[in-house]
Amino acid sequence: MDATQSRAYRSPRRQAQAEATRAAIVQAAGRLFAGRGYAGTTMQAIADEAGVAVESVYKAGSKAQLLRRAHDEAVAGDDRPIALHERDEVRAALAVDDQRDLIRTFSRAVADRARTLTPISRAFVQAAGTDPAVNASWEELESHRLTDLGRLVGSVAALGPLREGLTVERGATLLWTTLNHQAGWLVAHHLGWDDDQVADWMTETITCLLLPTT
Repeated sequence: MDATQSRAYRSPRRQAQAEATRAAIVQAAGRLFAGRGYAGTTMQAIADEAGVAVESVYKAGSKAQLLRRAHDEAVAGDDRPIALHERDEVRAALAVDDQRDLIRTFSRAVADRARTLTPISRAFVQAAGTDPAVNASWEELESHRLTDLGRLVGSVAALGPLREGLTVERGATLLWTTLNHQAGWLVAHHLGWDDDQVADWMTETITCLLLPTT
């Protein structure tokens, strides 16, 4: 085998092991960021939580990169590289052909994020206050969230009228500023609501903000 062939060769088994290690590190980081916050989580603590050497953690990414990856996995629900709006459950919700049913189905599809995502989001906001790179990443995430909510409002508007005078852009802004990580923390962690209760709250909130009274 020549040098070119040797460099091109990759062991599927080693690659799978490396991916499993990276996944374990990101999951461990996510648990610690959610429980201890960003400042309270060290790379050594992540290594201990994941059961790997600290060198493996550094290879997986910087602390800020691990925070972003843990956040992205919490948003999506797993480590598959598929955006939230492209997930089967969200696509199915946005394809519902009745405004109120669409809102209800969407809310049930994403309600669990209030429980799993908001602790990491709190850590992200705390870190963003002291780290410009993390702050830039957070601003990017918030921009994506606004875009995703615009897709939701656009889908609702395609099925019937919104509240009088309400545009899709304004509706997206209302949802973006209301259904945020702080509100999710309050209902899922401070009040201790389960996923069904959070879904009902989301459904009521979105319906009140977007739809005409009947």
